[in-house]
Amino acid sequence: MYAYLAVAFAALFASLLLKDKNRTFAVLISFSGSVIILLLMFSGLKGVVEKLRDIAALNSSSQAYIKLMLKVLGITLLTGFVGNVCRDNGESALAGVTETFSKVIIITLVLPLFEAVITIVGGILK
Repeated sequence: MYAYLAVAFAALFASLLLKDKNRTFAVLISFSGSVIILLLMFSGLKGVVEKLRDIAALNSSSQAYIKLMLKVLGITLLTGFVGNVCRDNGESALAGVTETFSKVIIITLVLPLFEAVITIVGGILK
């Protein structure tokens, strides 16, 4: 369960040792460690996804919302990863633009949800 900590420390230690001698290889080790941790994280999210599917099976109208939540979660996690890799390599402007673009994508995805909430609230207020 805590394998990600071991991977993080091993990648950090190796990267720090090599940073002065071979910067490119140090960045590659850091990136590889990050990818391994990301894969471990996704395997750990299997339980969450299965639980959400069980909940969706109980109420068929919630399936679309759960699917939307999973998409937003995936976009957020991947964007955070890409942004951090960009920052680690001195590309903070690229990281910022990537994160801003992901926010636009998320807003686009949740617009139907906003519309549904406004319709419900409008129906209650009439």
